[in-house]
Amino acid sequence: MLNVGYAQEIITPPIGVGLAGYMNKRPNVGMYDDLYVKTVIIDNGKVRCGIVVFDLVEIHQTLVNELEKRIVEKFGKALHDNLIICANHTHTGPEFRKEMDERTVYAFNQVVEGALRSIERAVMNLQPGEIEYGSVYNNPYGFVRRYWMKNGTIVTNPGWGNPDIDKPESDFDRTIGIIRIIQNGKTAALICNIAQHGDTIGGNIVSADWYGRFTQEIQHTLKASMPVLVLDDASGDINHFDFRQKINQTSYDEAVRVGRGYAAIVLGALDKLEKLSADEIVVKNAMVTIPHRKLTDEEVAEAQHILDTVPDIPKEGDFESQDLANKVPAALRYFAQRALDCKAKSTPSHDCRLTAIEFGKELAFVSLPGEPFNGIARAIRKDAGFKNTFIISLAQTQSGYVPLKECFARGGYEVQPGVNTVAPEAADEIIKAVLKAL
Repeated sequence: MLNVGYAQEIITPPIGVGLAGYMNKRPNVGMYDDLYVKTVIIDNGKVRCGIVVFDLVEIHQTLVNELEKRIVEKFGKALHDNLIICANHTHTGPEFRKEMDERTVYAFNQVVEGALRSIERAVMNLQPGEIEYGSVYNNPYGFVRRYWMKNGTIVTNPGWGNPDIDKPESDFDRTIGIIRIIQNGKTAALICNIAQHGDTIGGNIVSADWYGRFTQEIQHTLKASMPVLVLDDASGDINHFDFRQKINQTSYDEAVRVGRGYAAIVLGALDKLEKLSADEIVVKNAMVTIPHRKLTDEEVAEAQHILDTVPDIPKEGDFESQDLANKVPAALRYFAQRALDCKAKSTPSHDCRLTAIEFGKELAFVSLPGEPFNGIARAIRKDAGFKNTFIISLAQTQSGYVPLKECFARGGYEVQPGVNTVAPEAADEIIKAVLKAL
């Protein structure tokens, strides 16, 4: 028999705390909706494990370290090591770095304390529950954001209706994974696995992005304020922009459209889920050493040439990935400086904890670091050996983008070097380590 507990806590930051996800500073001026940390704990009497997901753009290493310290102190190392701790990737949540002002420190502490309360309440709420699981292959709101152009180059986010677009760089896995937890004869919580960037709004107002609108629509339809956890499938090269059309896809209305659209897909699949029969739980942890990027002398010289020749013209408004494709001077200089910093300040590698939670051969949760390209998820699902494999990115450690090896030579925003950005072989190392663990 499985016992399941769940809880959620508000972690909305105060006015003035900077928002994460863009290259320019964005102190927030208010909120559209609250941010949450949500926890589900599962216990079969022998193993206790779970998932903790934050409405944040990433789990910054400062937060990773503090959470590990506090969770081990309060709940013990065994539970900490059996948790997958991740972010859903909203770009309108607080940004945490090593140096934080007073308000950001307050917001940081609120996030940590909220996580501890949610874990504690989820453990206290453990009671018998049934788990149903399944998936649908239907993601009409996701698009590969890297495009082959007619001149043979790769450009990230090349612009709406751009006549020079040839085709997307690749296809992607449109699987949406769904888990329903049933207690006392009703749906008590949902866990969904969707490949989609959390960047539909922009600007400087706090929001859980489409994840929040997705949650609200499900709660409204099912008439219950239950936790709805969205786990970000590998989506480092996926977003919601449809460049075949000339439409505005950066607004709060877009978050509503995308969130409600995904909610309709998930709600339509609930009666097609199957009951999880396995009550055996196996948790596996593995460490993988992720190599960092090394630049050639020619790459460093090119970066220095850009800084020497491109005028230093500040950019007004949000600083986004498409500014690189459009050769905006501020973007060219920004990435040139990142390249020099990569050469001067990077360490050779960093270690990352990978966690797998397995329920027989029916269901598995697998954590991945940073923002992995979708091809990594496809490779893992292909050989994992489970009926349903939930890929959870932005988990356990901070690693930036993790592109496929062949993408580095093609260019684009995601492969630009920076301090401790991953090397071309990082994706293969992660895939190998995950499949070995499974």
